[in-house]
Order: sequence, then structure tokens, then C-alpha cells
Amino acid sequence: MIISTLAAMTAGYVLGLALGVPKAISARRLLGLLCERLAPSIKNKYQDSEAGKHTAGVVYLAVILLILLIPVLAILIALYIFFPFGAIIVDALLCWSVMDIKGVSNAAGTAARAVKTGNQPKAARFAALLSGEDCSGFEVDDSARGAVQGIADRTVDTIVGPMLCMFLLSGAGAILFAATDAAAGVTENLYGEDDSFGDAARGMRDVLCYLPGKLAAIIMLVDALFLKLNTRNAERIMKSDSKKCARTSLGSCRAVLAGLLGISLLPEEVYSDQFMRTFTIGEQLKDPNESDIFTSRQLMLGTSFIVAALLFMIKLAIGI
Repeated sequence: MIISTLAAMTAGYVLGLALGVPKAISARRLLGLLCERLAPSIKNKYQDSEAGKHTAGVVYLAVILLILLIPVLAILIALYIFFPFGAIIVDALLCWSVMDIKGVSNAAGTAARAVKTGNQPKAARFAALLSGEDCSGFEVDDSARGAVQGIADRTVDTIVGPMLCMFLLSGAGAILFAATDAAAGVTENLYGEDDSFGDAARGMRDVLCYLPGKLAAIIMLVDALFLKLNTRNAERIMKSDSKKCARTSLGSCRAVLAGLLGISLLPEEVYSDQFMRTFTIGEQLKDPNESDIFTSRQLMLGTSFIVAALLFMIKLAIGI
């Protein structure tokens, strides 16, 4: 069983690294479509009040997780008992469906080349793809900041987060992470980040990303030692700026990357001490450029390899 789940996790990682995730099997895309259909129908069944929205949000998250996790777990357990080889294939496909490492890497490379050539519209488009922010009016250097910030975020929620969930529950863990992320993302897209309907999904996402965010930052610092980057500055920025982020689970990795490169990231409004304040992670020691994006991509890939190898060895050693 341990060897089988290790094989599935490894296959998912290698496929995601080498090929990316085709749209046809992308768990985030497919689950996003499911969440878009469920969210309005569930929300409309409850009163349009803060308490009603919160209750609807809890029900929404619970329904999504129940209709996905129970069948997936049941199928995987049955397959591992009666048809282990088929179980490994299904498990590997589930792991692969959330690990779009090649897609992030390609988007980062395209953004870097657009920044290098001064192609502002293309740089802004791929910075937005990576970061999830509206970068349409950005200058080229701001697009570089957005791309670097997006690479930091995707290191956590596209690579390390799914890996840790797969470490515990294999393919079912991959679906747990992707479903939670999709549920939270849909509520933000449909109703905004301040709507109470999305509190449960966003809270669950933050819980699942908390440890991955810390681990990704630490491993990225380790990887930076081999590249002889400024790890002292990165440690300082991580201590001072990691909470200057609306999603604090992403703050540590953002701060480490900003500190290593000596740049500041995109300003962000954060609710602090009962006020909305604008914070910026990092210090502007130089203007960001295409080399910062390439270095960020290299750090992301190095971090993914180290985390994958570390989890592989731990799982093999303790036998879970």
C-alpha cells in the first residue's frame, strides 16, 4: 500500500512537472465549474443576512467536500483492495490533476520574455495569469512584480499544498485541496472577498495552506543557499513582512522571494486593527526585471523537487 501510494504521488509529480495538466483533467477547472453551479443555488436558500450567508457558506463547503471526498475515498479503497494496479493509475491521475507545475513554469517564462522585450500587454496578461490580480494597467516593472508574487503564491497552492495533502491522503488529499481552493475562489469571483458566504471556504483554504506556506518559505531559503542569493535579507523580510498580506498563509513565501531578489511586491489592502491599510511586502533595493522572474521560477522548481523528495523519504521511513 505504501509503495503504491508513493508510486502514485511520484507519477503525479513527474507528469505535472514534465507535461503540466491538460484542461480535460484539470481538477481546479472541473471543480470550479461544479462550484459555480452549486454556490448560487445554495446561497439563495438562506436569508440574505450575515448569519444566513455564513450558514449557507458552511453548507456549501460541506456539500462539495462530501459529494467529492466520500466517493473518491471509497473508490480508491476498493481498488487498492481488489485491483491494486488500477488503483495506482487512478491515484496517479488524481495527483496529476492538481499539479500544474509545467503550466506555471511556462507562464513565468513567457512573462519574463515579455518583460525583457518591453511587451507591456503580454507581460501584464501573464502576470495576471500567475498572480490572479488585475494587471491590465501595469507598467512593465509592475508586471514583473506581479509575476514574482504569482510564482510565490503558486509555489504554495499549486505545488507544496497539494503535496502535503497527497502525503496524508494520496489522491483523495489532492481532491480535498483542489475542491477547497476552487470553492473559495468561486465565492470570491461571484460575491467578492468580503462576503460572508465565502468565510467557511476561505477559512478552510487558509488552514490547508498554512503549513505549506511555512514549509515552502523554509525550503526556498535552503534552495537559495545553493544559488548564493541574499538569504539574510530574505530572513529579515520574512520576519517583518510575512503578515502584510490578505492571505497570511501566502505571506511567508512572498516575503522570502522578495527578500532574496531585493524587490518589493504589489501593494495590497489588508484589514488591520479595524482599518483597511495598504501594505507592501519587501524593500525596493533595485528595479524588478526579467531575471527576477527567471530566478523565481528556478526557486519554485527547486523547492518543488526538495519538498517532493523530503515527503517521499518521510513516507517511506514512517510507513503511512
